Amino acid sequence: MEENHEVYFHGALLYPGGQMVIGAVLVKHNEIVDRLGGQVPYSGSGSRAQWEALIQGMELAARNGVRRLIMKGDSRSVINHMNGQPPERDFDAMDYMMKARKVQLKFDQCFFQWVPPERNSIAISMTVPEPEDVPEEQLHTG
Repeated sequence: MEENHEVYFHGALLYPGGQMVIGAVLVKHNEIVDRLGGQVPYSGSGSRAQWEALIQGMELAARNGVRRLIMKGDSRSVINHMNGQPPERDFDAMDYMMKARKVQLKFDQCFFQWVPPERNSIAISMTVPEPEDVPEEQLHTG
């Protein structure tokens, strides 16, 4: 029987109103199999960044031949939507959810689980930019 893989995912904004950054880490038996992280080539919101991270994390697992997947993220809204709670009057979330559902069809099983940020640090660390990636006006100097 095929064993489960897990993908920890996280999305955020590089700076308020700016570029989205995502991180996703594919894990099996507590060992990192593959990972991705970096900027998304367009601006968005924190919510959009979480959806992008979910979808890119699922694509990462599919590229690695995973058949049974547990997606773990710290966005309650994204996890709740993927577990059946429909987005109310949020057409952006509905569009992303439809994209994610299409990717979900690539797996025999795919589950979605919320994890607190402290259990998602590996994915969060993939979204931390290098200082040269942040516009100078956004850098905080002490």
